Amino acid sequence: MNRRAFLGSVGAVASGGILSRRALAGEDPVRVRVWFSDRAAEYDDLETRVRGYLGAALDQGCEAVRITVSDESVSLPDENGRSVLAREWPIRVVEGVAGLSDVDPTTGVNLLVTDGDPTQQPAGFARPHVAAATGARYVARMPPVEEASAVVPYTTAAASTQLLLHECGHALGLGHGHGSATVTEDGVAASPMVGSYLWRDEEARRQYIGATNACGETYPSPDAGEGRRLGLRYSACALAALLDR
Repeated sequence: MNRRAFLGSVGAVASGGILSRRALAGEDPVRVRVWFSDRAAEYDDLETRVRGYLGAALDQGCEAVRITVSDESVSLPDENGRSVLAREWPIRVVEGVAGLSDVDPTTGVNLLVTDGDPTQQPAGFARPHVAAATGARYVARMPPVEEASAVVPYTTAAASTQLLLHECGHALGLGHGHGSATVTEDGVAASPMVGSYLWRDEEARRQYIGATNACGETYPSPDAGEGRRLGLRYSACALAALLDR
């Protein structure tokens, strides 16, 4: 898709500063362009970790993936908050399409990573082709992807890394229903599109008990195992949806 077609596909910023769901068309290879906030850009290992974990997950569900990281960081009024993640960043992406900001967006996924607190909600945001996630300092503390298991214990660093996959998945059209959870010897492991929602609060937990995902797989009880574990690869259901996009 050339820039003129890209620009023509963006109708406007919808209410709340969110890209229209019909705004952009997908492409092959899948392109993920990543920006870091000014504070996030201070972590030396962050780029390697983001490239590594996104690449390892997306390579399984896309015929070709290209991940690029902008040389320029993004100055933000805050590293947290809905106004930054869900409004200001999508607006900058739209402005970038029109050449009105320094953001030069791709027609794939435009992902912003900030140094916000991932334990505060909202920790992330996504709409088609646009995503944002907090927790940069924790992602930077993760081991290189080559040294990490595909399923890891539930820690803030692991949850922040999984959040990148979760929001990127949404930007590519995946929903929570494309996630899965499995019982292992070490506990219950939740895939990226389910993630910590499986244990977040009583209301969220009830939504999964006895429910099935988009592929008809039944979720186990969140309490089926003693440990909580997080998957850093998309479920088979999510991969099938990505391959069919």
